[in-house]
Amino acid sequence: MIEILERGDCCGCTACVNACPVQCIVMRKDREGFDYPLADSYKCIGCGKCEEVCPVISPMPERKPLAVLGGRCGEYVARSASGGIFPYLAEKVTGLGGLVYGVAFEADMSVSHREAKDMNEVECFRGPKYVQSELYAVFDDVRENLAEGRSVLFSGTPCQVAGLKNYIGRDDAGLWTVDFACHGVPPPALWKRYAGSLEKRYGAELSGVSFRDKARSWMHYDVVYEFRKDGEHCRTVRTKYMEDPYMALFVQNMTLRPSCYNCPVRCGRSGSDLTLGDLWNVRNCLPELDDDAGTGLVLVNTERGRQMLEG
Repeated sequence: MIEILERGDCCGCTACVNACPVQCIVMRKDREGFDYPLADSYKCIGCGKCEEVCPVISPMPERKPLAVLGGRCGEYVARSASGGIFPYLAEKVTGLGGLVYGVAFEADMSVSHREAKDMNEVECFRGPKYVQSELYAVFDDVRENLAEGRSVLFSGTPCQVAGLKNYIGRDDAGLWTVDFACHGVPPPALWKRYAGSLEKRYGAELSGVSFRDKARSWMHYDVVYEFRKDGEHCRTVRTKYMEDPYMALFVQNMTLRPSCYNCPVRCGRSGSDLTLGDLWNVRNCLPELDDDAGTGLVLVNTERGRQMLEG
């Protein structure tokens, strides 16, 4: 078996697994809980497809955004972690019969990418999930839907977008991509252990998580955990984000994937059409929106991204 020895050389995007024509590559977790590709040298035919799609080996060029915008979507801002820009984009795509791919919590509180056909299904994508998501066969699903003529909006970390763009083809007219100002990703195994410790502490099943709850303040947000017992809601735990151990470690860069410390797709190299974030400097940039309700930052990276906002 062939494995990656330098852990910082892999972002776990799964593009290589999907691109291999003989399916000789699988993802396996290391002791930290991060997925890495493992290749069967006896099955490998040396075609080089895995290297062609790898965003580390075959990176895209650096880019500067065409425009930098700030704002919010009034219809969605109250229930969004920031300015409600993503659900606005998703509504446009689903309204045209397209599909949206985003990240959701599963019933067991694991985090994975899903497909959504309408805004009811998109609802579970809202809010950040500070865990590296499981992609499974999502790249293949996106390719099949594009081949059938359906428009697709894919949202994910910059490295996931870069892997998908390399795998699908960087100029597919039906693919719209959105990433975000990424802080890095902790391992799913760490989140699973922490969630388990919360359940043990409160004697109930963890049923919901909001890593960025702005009910008290957008600028100084809380982490909120919901618990249930015997199928019924029984407790809500609200904590300031720096007082929550999981979030404190994340914010202080102590639990990130090794590749995140030297991100291979920084400086606009993800290939995304739009990059979303929080306009923390709203007081100086857009003082009329400085009401602590949440304001989104949008980097317009391509003309297609501009069309997504304006069309």
